[in-house]
Amino acid sequence: MTATPELKYFNSVQQKFHQLSIRQKIFYGYGVALGIAVLGTTMGLVIGHRYFQQAKQQIVVADEEVSLLSSLQGQVLEIQIRQQEILPFLQQPQALQRGISDFKSDLANTETLLDRVQEFSQTTFQGKLQALLAKHNSAIAGYLERLRSLIQQILPLTSQPEGAIKAEQLILKFSQSQDALKFYQFAHELTDFAKTLQKRQEKAHIAQNQAALIQAQIIIGSMVLSVAIAAILAFYTSKIIAHPINAVTNIAQRVTQEANFDLQAPVTTEDEVGALTSSLNQLIQQVKHLLEEQQTEAQVRLIQSEKMSSLGRMVAGVAHEINNPINFISGNLVHAKTYTDDLLSLLQIYKAEVPQPSTAVQTLAEEIDLEFLEVDLPKLFHSMTVGADRTREIVRSLKDFSRLDDGEVQVVELHACIDSTLLILNNRLKNDISLVRNYGEIPTIPGYTGLLYQVFMNLLSNAIDALEQKLAENPEFMPEITITTECWQNDLVLVRIADNGSGISPENQKKIFDTFFTTKPRGIGTGLGLAIAYQIVVEKHQGKITCESELNRGTEFALALPTAGIALPISHP
Repeated sequence: MTATPELKYFNSVQQKFHQLSIRQKIFYGYGVALGIAVLGTTMGLVIGHRYFQQAKQQIVVADEEVSLLSSLQGQVLEIQIRQQEILPFLQQPQALQRGISDFKSDLANTETLLDRVQEFSQTTFQGKLQALLAKHNSAIAGYLERLRSLIQQILPLTSQPEGAIKAEQLILKFSQSQDALKFYQFAHELTDFAKTLQKRQEKAHIAQNQAALIQAQIIIGSMVLSVAIAAILAFYTSKIIAHPINAVTNIAQRVTQEANFDLQAPVTTEDEVGALTSSLNQLIQQVKHLLEEQQTEAQVRLIQSEKMSSLGRMVAGVAHEINNPINFISGNLVHAKTYTDDLLSLLQIYKAEVPQPSTAVQTLAEEIDLEFLEVDLPKLFHSMTVGADRTREIVRSLKDFSRLDDGEVQVVELHACIDSTLLILNNRLKNDISLVRNYGEIPTIPGYTGLLYQVFMNLLSNAIDALEQKLAENPEFMPEITITTECWQNDLVLVRIADNGSGISPENQKKIFDTFFTTKPRGIGTGLGLAIAYQIVVEKHQGKITCESELNRGTEFALALPTAGIALPISHP
């Protein structure tokens, strides 16, 4: 179905409106409403003023026309009255002279008024008035001329005996003349025209009132229209704002209730609500990604924990299996040394008692190098004892290290813990790595022995890895690990493990405690060692762990462990 041009235009306007921000929508919406109100008020004032001025002009013209015609009617009536007053004054010369003088003055005033009315009709384009004057112009002029002639005829008759009768006859004859009748017709039509003009004057006043009413109606209408548009725009604006917000709220509630992080809120606008919707969608995706990472991390930690647990059980089993024969060897070495010492004592007594043994004895003594045996055999037993003790220490360290799943807080001797870890790592420390122990006077601390073994194992292994890498790059390099312990702030024990390896870059220092972050090659580093160490120190022991490193200078990890604060198990008698 093809969209009409009006529909296309509406869709275009709606799309542009959706692209505006909320502030712009409100601003433009109320701006349009206010503009319509101002425009309507202005138009109302202008149109009303125009009609009002037109009506006022019509009233002014009508008033002036009415005034002129009223004056003209008065003069015409005055002439007719003067015409009738001449007869009574025929016997009174002086009164007749005054009457005729007034009559002439009225005639002059009438002609003046006619000229003014003629000029007014031409100036104001009064067609009907012009037609009326043009129709009776000759009759009016003839009437006034004959009236003047009548006056001239009557004046001499005042001195004659029968002058009054003749004057009366002349006046009667003039009154019945065509000019008089036509003038009377003009007077009648002038009266009718004056009535019509009064109606026009009333219409002009009505038009003036209607102009004021139209002005008020336009202003009120524009106000009502602007209020209606403002209400419509407010409803529409609130709708287009509330609808996306409701959609965002529903999506947020569903994500929270259903834990469905595949949901996405529809982005229908490009304003602040649209930006909020996009941010919510990004947040949902980020939470989904974080949950996946947490699940992966939990799985890896579980696998790592199972590995360490299995390793611990295996190490504990191996240590136990080794410990039994070592104990057997160590216990029998004491008796073997005693027996050997007794035999050597007997040999010395024999030499003293038999200075000259038989040839067979001398020959056998030379073959077995009896003098060397007498000197070397005690040394041999001593080295065997030292080796057995060493093996027993290694077995003890392995047994301590295997206790990774101990759930109870114990009293931990940090020096012994560090030494046991170094003993396990002794094979790697033989690679020309100098080990410096700066042990201070520190108290025991409450903690988890197996977990602290794991912390020191991770830190020392990382230090050895860094030194071996630098040693491989520079054979003349002198690797060194320094372990320092001391009391700090009376309630903390500080353990610093430093190496002079390649160091860690500043950008990596911010991420070294993040899970799965590693700078080692793939397959070698898991990215869990330092993360687990951080968790053990901070969460399990309420301590602190920090790292200071400088490229090509080395790295130092500092552990601050509280001497109190972790509850120890209560010993029952």
